[in-house]
Amino acid sequence: MARDFAFSPQLLRHLHVINLFIIAFFAIVSRSTLALWLFIGILLITLKFFPVVLRIFLLKRLRDVLVPLLDAVILGLQTGKSFRSSLHSAIELQSGWVRHQLMEIYDSLVMSENVIAMKSALLADLQRELAEIDRSKSRCLDQLRALRKDIKMLQDFRRRSGQVTQQLKMQAIIVTALFVALLLFVIKQFGFQEHRKLIFGAAMTFILGLVWIFLMGRRIKWKV
Repeated sequence: MARDFAFSPQLLRHLHVINLFIIAFFAIVSRSTLALWLFIGILLITLKFFPVVLRIFLLKRLRDVLVPLLDAVILGLQTGKSFRSSLHSAIELQSGWVRHQLMEIYDSLVMSENVIAMKSALLADLQRELAEIDRSKSRCLDQLRALRKDIKMLQDFRRRSGQVTQQLKMQAIIVTALFVALLLFVIKQFGFQEHRKLIFGAAMTFILGLVWIFLMGRRIKWKV
C-alpha cells in the first residue's frame, strides 16, 4: 500500500501501534471477555480492509480531477503554450497527494523514462496516454480532447452505475448496524452459551443475505 500510493511506511507503523494501544486499553477497562473479543475482531477486520477502502477513496479523488486537469492543459495549449508547459501548470493547480502523483507522471515525461513506482492501473494508463501525446509532437490538442472525452464517458458510466447500487449499499449498511446492535443486546440479556446455535444460525443467514445483496448489486451495475 505504501509503495502503490507513496505513503510513508513509518505512518503505517504508527497506525498499527495506535491500534495496539486501543486494544490494550479496551482489554484493561472491559469487564466482559466476549465484548473484548468482539471488539478485537472488529478492529482486526477494520485493519484488514482499511488499505482497500483507502485505495478506493484515493483513486476516486484522482479520477475526479482528471477532466479538470485536461481542461487546464487544453486551455494552455490554446493560449500558445507547449504541451509540457501546459501540463506542468495544470498540475501546479492541484494539491496534496494528487499533485504528488501527477508530478511523478510529469517527471517521467521530462526524463523520457518510466519512473512511476506505483502499481495503480489508473496512473499507469494516464502516464502512457500522456507519454504518447508528448512523443507525437503534433495534434496534441486533438489527442487531449479525445482522451478527455474517453475519461468523461468512463466517469459518467461509473456515476450511473454507482447511483443504481448506492441504495442497496446504504440499506446493507443500515441493516448490518441494526443486526450487530440487536446481536449484542441478545447476548447481553440472554447469554451467549444458552443461545449460541440460534445466534450462529442468525449470523450465517444474515451473512448469506448480505452476499446475495452485493451479488445482485454487481449484476445491476454491469447492466447499466
